[in-house]
This record gives sequence, structure tokens and C-alpha cells, in this order.
Amino acid sequence: MTDALEILAAQHAHIDGLLVALRASEAQRTLLVGELADYVTAHLAAEQVLYPQLSATLSSVVHDELLVEHREIKRVLANLLWLDADDTRFEPTLETLVILLGGHIAWQDGQLFESVAEGLPSTTLAALGEMVHDEFESMRCPDLARAA
Repeated sequence: MTDALEILAAQHAHIDGLLVALRASEAQRTLLVGELADYVTAHLAAEQVLYPQLSATLSSVVHDELLVEHREIKRVLANLLWLDADDTRFEPTLETLVILLGGHIAWQDGQLFESVAEGLPSTTLAALGEMVHDEFESMRCPDLARAA
């Protein structure tokens, strides 16, 4: 088991890969959108397990902003799930999601995780890693989790 930050960073990389695949493959869009929705939803739930543990590193304003970002990502993702791949709204909705996830991931990987790594001992990060992992796995759709 790795620490919470390593787990979340690996999930970010997987999300980036799903977005690349989704943008590149019109033939598999329905399957990929379902997989992305499952993975991102579980990932955001896992992040929310971590946030309360970061009160020394994360101000209440930043915490609230992260939760607003989570809601917006989930809203756009839900909209994308309702669209057929050939719907004219699909591409703009996908691009909005790419922008939202890209900004969210870049800030966490580039800033938040650095300050958390400096502020928490490795034993705490390892314990949080177990919590993050368990929450992520509990939120996954079993059929999609096996396919990933």
C-alpha cells in the first residue's frame, strides 16, 4: 500500500488517460464515458475522505472551493452521461469536463500535494492511503472496476 498522495496522483494519471482515450475514440465513447464516470466519482469520494484530515494544511476557503469543484465536475459528468456520442452537445460538454478536471488535477498535483507531503508524517500519509484506497474501491461499480 502506498500513501494517500501517491494513490491520488496515480488516479489522476488514470483519469488523464481516460480523457485522452475518450477524445480519440469515437467508436468506444459510450463505454469510456461510463468508465470515466465511475472512476471520477469514486476518485472524488476518495479525495473527500482526505480533505478533513488536512485541516492544518487546507484552509476552510480552499476546502469549500474544492467541494464546489467536485460538484461542478459531477454535474458536467452527469450531463455527458445523458448525451449520445453523436449529439452536437457532446464535444463541448466533454471539453468543459476536460478543463475542469485538468485544472483540479493540476492544482492538486502541483501545489496541494506538495504542501501536504511537507506537513504530514509518512506514517499519517500511509494510514490515509489505506482510507483513500478503501473509499475508492467501495465506490467503484464492480463490473467497471474489473474492466479497468
